Amino acid sequence: MNLDLFPQDNVLSEIIPLNNVQELRFIDLFAGIGGFHLALSDLGAKCVFASEKDSHARSTYQANFDTSTFELNQDIRKIAPDQIPDHEILCAGFPCQPFSQAGLKKGFQDGEDSERGNLFFCIVDILETKKPLGFILENVRHLVNHDEGQTFQTILTLLDQAGYTVYHQILKASDYNVPQHRPRVFLVGFRKDIIQNIHFNFPQKKPLTYTMSDIFGESCEKQVGFTLRVGGKGSKIDDRRNWEFYRVNGEVKRIGLVEAQRMMTFPDDFQFPVSKTQAMKQLGNSVCVEVVRQVATQVIKNIQNIVIQQEDSQMTIKRNKGELSEIYALCKLIQQQFIAYGNEYAEITDKTIQVIKVHTYKNEICLSKSHLDIIEHDNNVKKIALNSFITETDISQMLDTIQQGKSTFSHVIIDEKVNLLGLDKSKGTSYEKADITISFVEEYKVFEQQGTSIKSFLGNSPTLLNASQATNFIFKINGLDVEKIDTINSIKTSAKIKDRILAIENNGGALEFVECENQVYEDTLRKVDSKMPEILADALLGFFKKSFRNRLCEYITMMEDKNFATQIEFRLKDFVKSTMFGIFPTQVWDGKLSANSVLLVNQQGELVFYHTNHDHVLKEFFYQHTFFDTPSSTRHRFGSIYQENGQLYFKLNLQLRLAMS
Repeated sequence: MNLDLFPQDNVLSEIIPLNNVQELRFIDLFAGIGGFHLALSDLGAKCVFASEKDSHARSTYQANFDTSTFELNQDIRKIAPDQIPDHEILCAGFPCQPFSQAGLKKGFQDGEDSERGNLFFCIVDILETKKPLGFILENVRHLVNHDEGQTFQTILTLLDQAGYTVYHQILKASDYNVPQHRPRVFLVGFRKDIIQNIHFNFPQKKPLTYTMSDIFGESCEKQVGFTLRVGGKGSKIDDRRNWEFYRVNGEVKRIGLVEAQRMMTFPDDFQFPVSKTQAMKQLGNSVCVEVVRQVATQVIKNIQNIVIQQEDSQMTIKRNKGELSEIYALCKLIQQQFIAYGNEYAEITDKTIQVIKVHTYKNEICLSKSHLDIIEHDNNVKKIALNSFITETDISQMLDTIQQGKSTFSHVIIDEKVNLLGLDKSKGTSYEKADITISFVEEYKVFEQQGTSIKSFLGNSPTLLNASQATNFIFKINGLDVEKIDTINSIKTSAKIKDRILAIENNGGALEFVECENQVYEDTLRKVDSKMPEILADALLGFFKKSFRNRLCEYITMMEDKNFATQIEFRLKDFVKSTMFGIFPTQVWDGKLSANSVLLVNQQGELVFYHTNHDHVLKEFFYQHTFFDTPSSTRHRFGSIYQENGQLYFKLNLQLRLAMS
């Protein structure tokens, strides 16, 4: 869209799309009416996904952008990060009401309108999953000081842990030749694992040559306008709370839609298919396009440098332990070829398979004692001598590096093997349970293309089910006095979830399972067993109350009826198997398993194999070694009492890990 804002001589700086940006893709979260979209598309970047909850704002967004070319999502909480398209830049003006001076300033504790303060964690989930090269976030300046700076420090820590170097600064629109104060904090981040020698600087200030007189087209007594706001109308011009009245040519005038549009640097031809009241609200909630454009210009320049570095063959890629362990397992499998089955206790047995082929999303690797043939998709065959590809010494060095390494790091041997195999990862998409597919021989019978998941114990215990909002279980609270909410929610002990549950019960309340927060996941669980949501809800409640330790199999020790306990045990084994091989909480499940085997890397770096050919052993091992985990209650929005339509509710979150102890 052409940003031909004003007819006067004193205009914003000319828009010059940056070179080589046509390849850059961005997503527009909490998109509002598209301020980020305007700024980045004017610089040549392409929107591949947007999300906005407000129906009126979506109408305006659709009136100005061709949403047939990308998805305009209605609720970012209802889509899994894996389902969002790949992109280089994440943009988000995440909800400011919980942090604003004009609002209640509840921050992360905002329970109104579906806990909007916690929507920041949706951003973190996407960054961790999709790993864009960079991001631009915007919020009110009071975010920096909210809760004595603790909220902002939490945000910086989470962004750092997600793998980003973060820069932040409070920018005023008036510092970029826009006649409006509008101080906002901008956070810019770049991926730490692939950035080398980048020092980001926020855009330099520009002299104010465009004033409120230009906005009105008449003489205005103020050069810089008030920050355009939502709500609070009606204060007289001399009231300290006034933000909408100006003296223009000696007359008091209220800011109108055209003037507000120009103050936010939206083009004059921008369409508002909504009422004037809604349009003013939308502009007050928006970002100032020119400020975003100035920041985005600097971000894109740095990302272009990153892309150039990526194209440099000497650049080293850093990986975490999980990623390194998958490549280690693949290399060891190629080198070893004969893999032993494990028993119920992860002990190696005398039963083995001989792997003859490894199928990755890019190629097929045929194995023999002397060499491997790498058959690429164009049927080009690359023959490599086995002893030149990998040796016992290589395997030992890789293992030692992974065991001793911390966080993310690089490894020369692993990088070399990845380049030889033509791989940067083992599987094609995040919606595949199989990391690799193998063909193997067992007792003279060939099993072709068996989907195999790699689970490694070289780092942290591998996750069986990752926490997300989709794995929240909602409980109704009966019999609790509403006046007890704040007292119970203020409990901050080290075991605060347990203590809050006990406080609910000690004050006459009782928790009753209602539903899973995500209907898709509940429907999926009922495909495993019609009562599985109720079984897991009861187990979760017992776990958080410390009625048993954290091992899933210990849940049945709570049950006095041993026959019933045995039935539940069978059902839970099916649940664990289905979770490992078929279920994604946010995806509709057809009841089929997309993998049927596990290549386990134990703490000594040995490979142990499990397959549904020996279903009893597989289910018993993983049932016995599945543990409940306690994810962040703030991030995943559970563990506090909240109220909807006069009814009290409480959420618990299901996250499962595999552990050897």
